[in-house]
Amino acid sequence: MNNVKKFNRAIYTFIFIAVFGYGICIFSVFITVFQGDLIDRKICLNSDCIERFIKGVEPALLVGKATSDLLVAIATAGGIVIALWSYLTSVSNSALGNHISHFSIFQSYLNSEVTKRNRVNIGSIDTFYWYNLIFPQSKSGIMIVSNKYKKHIDKIRLHIFDSNAIATTPTGETFRYKPHQAEMKIRLSNIGIEISMQPRIEYYEIEDQLISLIECINSSFCLEEEIQKIGIRKYS
Repeated sequence: MNNVKKFNRAIYTFIFIAVFGYGICIFSVFITVFQGDLIDRKICLNSDCIERFIKGVEPALLVGKATSDLLVAIATAGGIVIALWSYLTSVSNSALGNHISHFSIFQSYLNSEVTKRNRVNIGSIDTFYWYNLIFPQSKSGIMIVSNKYKKHIDKIRLHIFDSNAIATTPTGETFRYKPHQAEMKIRLSNIGIEISMQPRIEYYEIEDQLISLIECINSSFCLEEEIQKIGIRKYS
């Protein structure tokens, strides 16, 4: 709506300049004719007479020429602006269409993968949040994985790495699954996946399937060199 108003305002300005400029030109011609000696001359339509008449009103005609030059310049600039506006609108619409299409593919793929995992509930996953976290500039047509998402995945990977180290290395520290589960709950929620506290065996089954799901999404929608593999659970 604002663009339409701006366009209408530009048209009105163009018309005003044309009326004002040519009006002054015509008025000047009449003043020159009736206040000078041109009014006393006989009507003559041969080339010499016309040439003398034009020379007599030439200063007034310069106003009309200047108006024409200005209108041509405005029309040329306006044509360029309109062409650029049309191009940007087309690009914007195309980007939005690509965003909707890409998100639809992501959603369908995620739903399909969830159905393969009996311990994962699609209701516990905020698909839109997850997608926007990965591709925050998708609406602009830019499908680049965000650094924020990479950091969240890296935090999940590092926590599993640390838990593996505690569980497999005789450091004197005992691995405890409840603190591990509480921390994973927070880190998974950061990418849009909610889990509840579960008994050990049930939780490990859920965690394995969720990690598998995340790895599957990352390998399908992100470049492998951009995001590291989360890794395999070694604690039990």
